[in-house]
Formats: sequence, structure tokens, C-alpha cells
Amino acid sequence: LTAISATITGTVTADGGDSVIVRGVCWSTSTKPTVALTTKTTNGAGKGSFNADLSGLVTGTTYYARTYATNAYGTAYSSEISFTTQNLPTLTTIAVSNITTITATSGGTISTDGGSLVISRGICWSTTQNPTIDLITKTNDGIGIGTFTSTLVNLQINTSYYVRAYATNSVGTSYGAQQTFTTNGYATVTTNLVS
Repeated sequence: LTAISATITGTVTADGGDSVIVRGVCWSTSTKPTVALTTKTTNGAGKGSFNADLSGLVTGTTYYARTYATNAYGTAYSSEISFTTQNLPTLTTIAVSNITTITATSGGTISTDGGSLVISRGICWSTTQNPTIDLITKTNDGIGIGTFTSTLVNLQINTSYYVRAYATNSVGTSYGAQQTFTTNGYATVTTNLVS
């Protein structure tokens, strides 16, 4: 099972007294799919087991599938199964804290992995909105779901930044909501002439 494909194994255990001329799997986003749909496979004939490759599926969608076998008397169906294709992870960005002139702290909480292991997570930041992992200004803070903390380094003094948490699985990368903050500036001092 992936974001856009799945493989289903079926077995024709009996032919009903007449040879099975076609067999396969039909599927739909609605229950009780039939061979009248275009979303079906044909996987040979006769009794026995077969593998059906379903393609062109939509990410993060629940499907219903049944194996079928057709002989001269008509078409028989197996019991129905359901499955959900993989999706992007779901996450939030932790509010920025511990702001100094050149560093800050943020992080993220990944609540779901989308059905596929989160293989990379962290935060990315920029002086322009909607930073992505294409930037070099990012962290890599492990794998999997849960909460993680990240430190932003080498920031510029008294500068506004945008930061987002990210999580990557086999489907792709998703981002938490954008946070913004401004680094601290140096204190301003004046010297008065002593007369």
C-alpha cells in the first residue's frame, strides 16, 4: 500500500461447475464495487490465487475492494475489504521562545505519520514567508511522530524571521503553521560629557 497504489491477493476456490473465464479485483470509494466500473483489473482465468495491482489511487483516500470471478453463469464477488492510501504527516509548529540576538528555539509536534514512517523532521526558517526544506537554514531532528525541539542558529541581530516545522514520509513533506519572531538587538547607550 502506497499513496497512489495497492496490491490485493485474491483466490478463486471453486468455479461453480463451469470454467472461470475472467477474474480480478474491482474497487471504488463507494461500497460494493462491481465489474461495471472501469476501476477493475483482469488477472487471468481459472481457479487459484492471483495478485492484482491497483493504480491511479488518490492520496489519503478510503477505498472499498472486492475480488471477482466470472463464468458462463455470471459474476461472483468476495466479501468486501477497505483500505486507506497513505497521506502526508500532520503536524504543528511550536511557538518560538528563548530568543536572543542570534539564536532561538522552536520545534514541532507530529500527530500522525500519514500511514508511512516519518523519515525526517525539523524546522526551517527564512527572512521571507513560507520557508521550505529546500533551504540550508533548517534542522534535522530525528524520525517518527511525537514532539521535538529545535534550535535556530546563526541568526542576524534585530531581524524578523519566519519558521515552520516540517515532516517528511514516503509520500512527501508537510509543514506546520508558520510562526514569526524578531531577534533581539544590542542595547543602545549614550555617553554624556562631564563638565
